[in-house]
Amino acid sequence: MTFHIVVFLLVVCLLLLLALLWPLDRFALEPPHSQVARRRTLVHRLLKPRTPLDCPSCRLACTPSPSVRPDPALVRPWGEVKSRRGAPKQVNTAGYACPNQQCTYFGVTEAQIHALVGDGKHGQVEQIQPLRCQACRTTFTSRRNTPLYRLKPPSQQVAMVLSSLAEGLDLSAAERVFGSRQASITTWLTRAGSHAQTLHKQSFCHLHLPHLQLDELRTRLRCASKGLWIWLAIDPCTKILPVLQLGPRTQNAAHSLIHSLRQHLATDCLPLFTSDGLNRYFYAAPGSLCSVGHVGSSRMQGAPMAGGAELDLRPGEAELATAQAGSGHPRHGPLD
Repeated sequence: MTFHIVVFLLVVCLLLLLALLWPLDRFALEPPHSQVARRRTLVHRLLKPRTPLDCPSCRLACTPSPSVRPDPALVRPWGEVKSRRGAPKQVNTAGYACPNQQCTYFGVTEAQIHALVGDGKHGQVEQIQPLRCQACRTTFTSRRNTPLYRLKPPSQQVAMVLSSLAEGLDLSAAERVFGSRQASITTWLTRAGSHAQTLHKQSFCHLHLPHLQLDELRTRLRCASKGLWIWLAIDPCTKILPVLQLGPRTQNAAHSLIHSLRQHLATDCLPLFTSDGLNRYFYAAPGSLCSVGHVGSSRMQGAPMAGGAELDLRPGEAELATAQAGSGHPRHGPLD
């Protein structure tokens, strides 16, 4: 009798255990499509071109600037405004302009139009030429907006130190050789770099570069805890670097690179861009170069694209017939 009771209890426990394990086994026996539906599917986002409104530099350029330089052709020359009495001008003021934004001759560098005259000389080590605007009575020196503005050391010493730094001399070594403080040398170097960038923007423009390579390089400084990125554009034929910027690897930095490159290119120049496949270039290029496509580039309008409906042939080439395409030897063909 006792044996039958024990067997009955074992059977009941086995049934209870099967009842508890049945829900867990049901999930394992579900079809594969239901399990895939539970997982998060990975959707590849399509790349969509941007507009100039997505570029921060383009949006800033659309806003009117309060300090707009007047057109020299619309400004009346100062020689016709002032009285004919007085001594003639002795100092050549060509290339200088009045810095007062409220002045009528603000930004005018032509000596026959603006109202600048020499205002004596001062300086203990070197003679510095002061200038005065007769229209608004504003005075400034000829070193204004230059790296030598309000510097006491001689200009030859500053030029020698900067030339040594450009040749690869270290700051600490320049301090020992020339006897100048490292803080002063750093100030000279910062001013020279800012002035060189301004000169680069004014003179290095209207370029015709048919092919440009876009790339970013990662570097690390001793005093920086994080790595820095150098954005650059290079012409593979002439090795020209029209744009070189330092910034993070973000979309705004890519927009800034393409926008700065657009300022150096000619109006009708639409180069062929190659890169490492970074998507930020795809988003930045159509935004800043959108106006070039509407101007009408020959490569934009007439050149066939590879893989399109038209033949991808060079100008002057013709398609060979089917009978001629497979005959002959490559050495009999024209040299490329």
